[in-house]
Amino acid sequence: MKKWILGVVVLTSLSFSLSAQQHKTFRQLSTVERAQKMIERITEKLKLSKEQEKQIGQLVLENATRQEELLKTRKAAFEAQRVYRKEQEQKIASMLSEEQKQIWEQQKEMLKQGESRRQEGNNERRRRSGSRRWR
Repeated sequence: MKKWILGVVVLTSLSFSLSAQQHKTFRQLSTVERAQKMIERITEKLKLSKEQEKQIGQLVLENATRQEELLKTRKAAFEAQRVYRKEQEQKIASMLSEEQKQIWEQQKEMLKQGESRRQEGNNERRRRSGSRRWR
């Protein structure tokens, strides 16, 4: 009896973990998959005709592809800026005395802590508002 119950528990937990792995979040989907899901939601909510669905589908797919390209461009620019900033910090650090470096590092740490608190506040506001389009 105990083995039977244990077997049921194991099978149940395996099925839950497999179903959780198969479900992708919206961000994990490919550009085409995201566009298709959005089209499906819009079609369902607005009760689009086949012609409207086709036309809007093309626009949504074009936009999703364009957004993906823009995101890649932004990521590359952000990475270049990050490298530049790091080089600048190294150059500045080489010009400072040990005492000045300590003060400078403390100031940078205080800025990081302030940014993380600000980010936490933004995340909390988003959670409370819970607003999302086309659910």
